[in-house]
Amino acid sequence: MSSAPSVVDLITFLSDKTSYDPPTDKVSILQTHISVVSLMSQFVYKLKKSVLFDFLDFSTLEKRLFYCQEEVRLNQRLSPDLYLGILPIYWDGKKLSFQAEGEVVEYVIKMRRLSDEHLLINRLKLPDFPMSQMDLLANRLLTFYQNTPTSPEISAYASIESIKTTMLEITSDFPDSTGQTLSPLAARWIKTALFQFIESNKSLLEARIQLGKIIEGHGDLRSEHVHIEHNMVTVYDCIEFSQRLRCLDWLNDLAFLLMDLEYRHCYPQAVYLQHKLLAVLEKDDVSWLLNFYKIYRACVRGKVDTIKFREPEVSPEVRLESQQKAARYFQLAFRYAVLGSVPTMIVCMGGGATGKSTLATALANEFGLSVLSSDVLRKQRAGIDLYKRLPDAERVHLYEPQVTDGVYQELADKGLAEIDKFGAVILDATYRNKEYLKQLQEICQQKGVRLVVIQTMATEKTIRERLKKREAEPTISDLRNSDYVSTRFVIEYSIEDYVEFFIKVDTDRAIDTLINDAVISRLMG
Repeated sequence: MSSAPSVVDLITFLSDKTSYDPPTDKVSILQTHISVVSLMSQFVYKLKKSVLFDFLDFSTLEKRLFYCQEEVRLNQRLSPDLYLGILPIYWDGKKLSFQAEGEVVEYVIKMRRLSDEHLLINRLKLPDFPMSQMDLLANRLLTFYQNTPTSPEISAYASIESIKTTMLEITSDFPDSTGQTLSPLAARWIKTALFQFIESNKSLLEARIQLGKIIEGHGDLRSEHVHIEHNMVTVYDCIEFSQRLRCLDWLNDLAFLLMDLEYRHCYPQAVYLQHKLLAVLEKDDVSWLLNFYKIYRACVRGKVDTIKFREPEVSPEVRLESQQKAARYFQLAFRYAVLGSVPTMIVCMGGGATGKSTLATALANEFGLSVLSSDVLRKQRAGIDLYKRLPDAERVHLYEPQVTDGVYQELADKGLAEIDKFGAVILDATYRNKEYLKQLQEICQQKGVRLVVIQTMATEKTIRERLKKREAEPTISDLRNSDYVSTRFVIEYSIEDYVEFFIKVDTDRAIDTLINDAVISRLMG
């Protein structure tokens, strides 16, 4: 071991069962970009890494001790029985120890070990998760938010300039992350959405200060920091390293948990919790502000996992997992930026070979959404391999009116079920029959779902080129050049007569250019 212990030495020490008094029967190590956590049967030890980022400074031993003390102090508010104290780690020149031998080189926070099975992040995976647990959490958070005082010092952290600084920090790494964990389109439009919102809502953001909505909150409110057992709610691991990041609008605090729930495909729980808290704590509609903060919170997690993806000491498996997680967070942020948080159904429709499936897939990849295709459903209902093209005499039965009626009904039903779970979905179908689109609009209005219809268009030359390409490459769609009849490849009614939000796009261009110029600019306009 070198003259000064490294982070690897410290991890080795904490991994050793005999390092503890009394020795533990088992120990496992978890790492984040800022800490090393040692998990034992009854206790948890948490060590802060010697790191310096734009949002925190753990670069000296004195600072790490101070922030250990802050962590214990702040978490007493929502988890008074969890934190047990701070222990020094000593170095005698040869070995590390918790015994007072040599100089203090690090500090760890000692905590009780909470049962993993009762962490909210794990409870949510249960098929019969009781919504009553969200009531318990809502009541705990209501008590916290109603009794956490504000002050001029605290409110100063929610000034326009402070909010701008925070958004600049969270987007500063976008150029380096583009192509690694977020797309060029996401990098551009997420940043645009954040700063346009601030510029357009300065008076409303300032009014939040006057309303006393700025508090010293949790700052890192996520499902892995919530424990519910025997009707007792423990919320822990709040932000200790930055007063600016924990002194915030309470909606910003809540937005982190709502985003986290939606990221984990727990949309109903997010909606339920949101309604419970807003009904008590807000008089006006603040959904616009909550969505702004959800964009920011998704970017926070995207940045955290991007940092972990770049850390040299993590394994290739963890690096890949971190990259995938970061990408999903940025997809969610992009979706909030463009679509908001309203339940949304996007329909990519148009004649055959006009590019609707390509557009639907590209949008799904940008927003992290599922695509439901009429072509897929049609063949699934008939029990046919997706890439098998039946002879003409048999294929005609796939398109009989009663069969098509069933396909479009199931498409609508599955789309609404997807929205109930995830908040948004993309449908890919021709909708050549206006009655199908009319019925879909009526259903969406009844369910409170926003319907966005994008009609794809292409020249006859482009359509024929695409159909010819299908002769050599298996596709789910059965249409080929021999099927070309102009009336089958156009929509012969005015879509805008049936839907409220309609976009018509020409697909004779690169897909990224199409999405940027014709879709996102309209949706955010």
